[in-house]
Amino acid sequence: MAVPAYFNEYLHAFRLLVRVEMHNLAGADGYRIDTYHYGTDRHQYGMIIRPKTGNEKNAVIFFCHGGGWRQGFPDLFRFVGYYFADLGYPTILAGYRKVPRHVFPAQAEDTANALKAGMEKLNEQGSFHEKVILTGHSAGAHLVTYLAYSDLLDNMGFDKKIIKGVISMSGPINFAECKNDFITRVINGFAVTEESRKQADPYLYLDDGTEIPILCIHGECDPLVEPANSVSFVNRINEIRDRLGELIIIRDAGHNSIAGLFWKDLDEHTKMDNWVQKLLSD
Repeated sequence: MAVPAYFNEYLHAFRLLVRVEMHNLAGADGYRIDTYHYGTDRHQYGMIIRPKTGNEKNAVIFFCHGGGWRQGFPDLFRFVGYYFADLGYPTILAGYRKVPRHVFPAQAEDTANALKAGMEKLNEQGSFHEKVILTGHSAGAHLVTYLAYSDLLDNMGFDKKIIKGVISMSGPINFAECKNDFITRVINGFAVTEESRKQADPYLYLDDGTEIPILCIHGECDPLVEPANSVSFVNRINEIRDRLGELIIIRDAGHNSIAGLFWKDLDEHTKMDNWVQKLLSD
């Protein structure tokens, strides 16, 4: 009996969790960490990670975690906040309600509210920021990409002019390219009707008015979310406006192994850093 391609990804994920916890614990004392709530569900909260010392830049990184829209929580991804805080950027880690109890658009609405509440929390702390980059991995990449290109934030009265870019890591951001059995089941559990799947598909919101740049990062050997998601999204957005999208395909990398970007195991982290700094310095 053939072993599914994604089985090895699960084995890697268990090993990865050990390393994640080691990095989270090792960095805990070097940063200011605040938690805020924006709803009554236990998943409706966010974390803000800021450097304790040094100059803080006038821009924010907003990160949304993955887990198939049904797993994960911000605390697990503190290492992402540490990474960007070391670059001088306060970082918001967002939580959201989970499948199967909650389905689309609950996760998108929560992510939007987490962004709004997180920015307000920073303002309350006397830290005013006029620039933000939305970042996410896997299902989180889908959610931040959806926020950037759909009209959800506009309808909430959120000023999208402060969104200077999006980083999608291993993101299912073009449902037409999500063809394997695993991701098909996951998407169908998240957006349960044909109409909701159309409404949830970030790719379908790309049009002539698209202005927000995107950096798509994908593992070449990702067995869970086909790299064609990132390739097709960047190709389409660059048809709308040349060089609005940038693509990084990491050789021999899988779905979760690109977490190595945040531990500088992968040389491509410098490309990500340079992209972020260029957008936020303009």
